[in-house]
Amino acid sequence: MFNRVPASILIGVLMIATAMAQDRAKIEAGAEVYEMHCATCHGERLRNTGAAFDLLQLKPNERARFEEAVNDGKGQMPPWAGVLSAEEIDQIWTYIRSRADG
Repeated sequence: MFNRVPASILIGVLMIATAMAQDRAKIEAGAEVYEMHCATCHGERLRNTGAAFDLLQLKPNERARFEEAVNDGKGQMPPWAGVLSAEEIDQIWTYIRSRADG
């Protein structure tokens, strides 16, 4: 009467759900780190005030550029190397990409 779902499909669905939960957690962590360290200049919740570079303009292939600017500083932005961990920088990047248009 009932069709059984193959175990491989159930495992796949479970893996996707787990990955989505991990992504959400990383985005939320990135939002917290961003608000603590970046929002003053780059705008609350990535709403650019015009005082600094609009981070939503970063393209998916510009991660290295982003990391270099964060670690080494750029223009009036100070270097954050030693202040932000690689994990926190990754979280911020994930948060930015989650809000960007593509």
